[in-house]
Amino acid sequence: MKGGIKLSNEVLEYIGLNLNKEYKNLKFTKPEFNIAKSYDNSMLYKVYKMLPIKDIEILVSYTDRTTEIKERYLTAKPWDVFIKENETEFLELVAQTKVEDVEQIEKMQKEFEKHIPYFIKYDKNYLWQIYYSNSDKKYFMLVPAREGDASALFYLIKKKLENSDDNIYVPICKEDYSDNILKKSEITDFENYIWLFTKQWPNIYEVENKLYITGVTQIQEGFESKYKIALETAEEAESEFTLFKALFILATETNYKFDNCIDDEGRLRLKYEDEIIQIDNLSNFITKQASIQKIENKEIKAEIETGSNELDKLKKEVELLTENYRLQEKQIVMFLNCKKSFFKKLKYFFKKPVKGTRFNLSKTENNKAKEKDEESTNAKSKTEKLSQGVYNLSDLVKLCLSNKKINDELKNIKSDIFAMKNKKSTLEKRVKNAKKYLDEIEKHKKSIFEFWKFAKKDEDPALNEGEEVVTEKKLSVDFNVQEDMPEFSASADSMQKQKLSIDECNSIFVCKYVLDSINAVRNGKNIKKTLERDLTNLQDKYVSNKKTEIFGDIEEDYTKVKNLNNKKHRENRKNVYSILRINDKTTIDEFRDSIEDVVKLLNEAYKKITAIANFSAYYVDDKEREYVIAEIDPKKINFNDLNDKIVYKTQMKMGENVLYFSNITNYDNYNQTLPSGMDEETKVLIKNIKRENKREVTVNVIDEEDLYNIKINKIKVVEWYD
Repeated sequence: MKGGIKLSNEVLEYIGLNLNKEYKNLKFTKPEFNIAKSYDNSMLYKVYKMLPIKDIEILVSYTDRTTEIKERYLTAKPWDVFIKENETEFLELVAQTKVEDVEQIEKMQKEFEKHIPYFIKYDKNYLWQIYYSNSDKKYFMLVPAREGDASALFYLIKKKLENSDDNIYVPICKEDYSDNILKKSEITDFENYIWLFTKQWPNIYEVENKLYITGVTQIQEGFESKYKIALETAEEAESEFTLFKALFILATETNYKFDNCIDDEGRLRLKYEDEIIQIDNLSNFITKQASIQKIENKEIKAEIETGSNELDKLKKEVELLTENYRLQEKQIVMFLNCKKSFFKKLKYFFKKPVKGTRFNLSKTENNKAKEKDEESTNAKSKTEKLSQGVYNLSDLVKLCLSNKKINDELKNIKSDIFAMKNKKSTLEKRVKNAKKYLDEIEKHKKSIFEFWKFAKKDEDPALNEGEEVVTEKKLSVDFNVQEDMPEFSASADSMQKQKLSIDECNSIFVCKYVLDSINAVRNGKNIKKTLERDLTNLQDKYVSNKKTEIFGDIEEDYTKVKNLNNKKHRENRKNVYSILRINDKTTIDEFRDSIEDVVKLLNEAYKKITAIANFSAYYVDDKEREYVIAEIDPKKINFNDLNDKIVYKTQMKMGENVLYFSNITNYDNYNQTLPSGMDEETKVLIKNIKRENKREVTVNVIDEEDLYNIKINKIKVVEWYD
């Protein structure tokens, strides 16, 4: 090499590179490359390929990875030119690289020859920085020399020096999808469809003309799992796209709601009423639901007809009562006019009394009723014209929209009936009171205003037309673990700070260590055996350096500032050995006395603290216990230890007793600097509640065993609810 560079370096020796020697297979050209500036900031690797090492040009730019691509490309030089013109920078790059990192790259690429990562991408995939020149039809690696880690570069040089025919599995930066499996517009739509059901954006990768969709979703019972959908052929991709598109239309255009689940292959599936919908049964599902909608259509129309008849009857009765009351008003006015003359008074008392009013619908109203019946008959005829055999998605959507329309009509009729009943009741009271007034007319002041007042005296408070009387209920707050946890945890911790003593908070803390002993003392079963086991476990972990005996809970002096979820405080963590007065010489009787004290404190604390919202609590219970430690956030449950086991889920209602493992139960608060919250854990202590109803369901949750393999954990969930 020009300049006679002499360097003894482990990396150069490992890859077999002599800097004083020129290599024909290490001479590169700079391909033409253009990229829109608006695309520079997108660092998403959507396309992965198995590339022949021989086909990759190597360019080096003395920039870092955050530099815009256009600038990196303009300043880039072919590798052989760069090491000649930038010796110092190149030697810095060599010095920053470790042989172990290059070996790790080589090991991974050998594994990739057998199988690609299950979820497609892998750690440090960004090191490759490989692009494609459309004009020159060449791939090139654009190495940012100031990035520091150049292990991928030196691995590539090593393989080129070996004249290797190997392929490497790498992401192609800024490469867009081909149209070989799905069109780009369809892929964009697919992303939107999946987002609607999972509420998280999926990752869609293209690998060697195959599409893979990966992501995370909440599944039934509140759990979260990863998923992968593999679309290896255009036919398979079209089928899956059609399925999600159809269910997307149903979910957005109608009231259908679908649940997410993971099948035994780790694919994302959608369920409706515990039935998994797939392309094979989609047509049957649509036909079945259309038939259900047709039945519902008939039922609603029958209710509408019944309601309309009732409403018409009420209208007639109201019209009769209105006319009757109007005549009663005329009668009192006539009396007031006649009372000044003896002969007019005689005329009033000897006139024909009002016995009711013969009131018939006018011809016009009869015609309107007839027209309405004809319209109803025509509408019914149109509905009956729908196919009696197989239905398509359009038929189902139309039926759903039709049912929504007539259901709204039914609601309006019911509202009108309610209003008309109120009106009828009001008029009946008016007519009844008016009759009483007229019967005893001489005993009252002779005033039309007095007549109105007396007639309306028994009326209920006025309601707007169509307004229903709704019994007021106290609304409960439903807790959303993703959105409400900060506020929820702060409120729970503040409640415990105010209502619990230090000893009561300590009793909650030690439950994490001696819950079996607490339950044994409570129920009187296996007390000695359980106490011995818990005491032995604690003594085995006890550090007999007298530190706990000397300092107790004070592990650090109170001037030291600590961080709890980025919140500063000067409090000490609680110590189970200090609270339970345990050392390596503690006897079983002494331990039992401590546990009995804890039980008393725990029982008192449990009465004071309640649920501040409705929330689900999850726990694994393979024993009969009174107290159990439950998790609020199901994402924090370790599923590795739960395969083929039971997770219990109970619905905690606002106001029920519960204890929280909040900051005040994990730390002291002598300096009053402890922030409020549940910053270390989201667990609660509850009693093993068996509700009135029980429901069992099995869900699949994916666990990654390694980069290439997954395990499907089958979790049986038993839910207790009222």
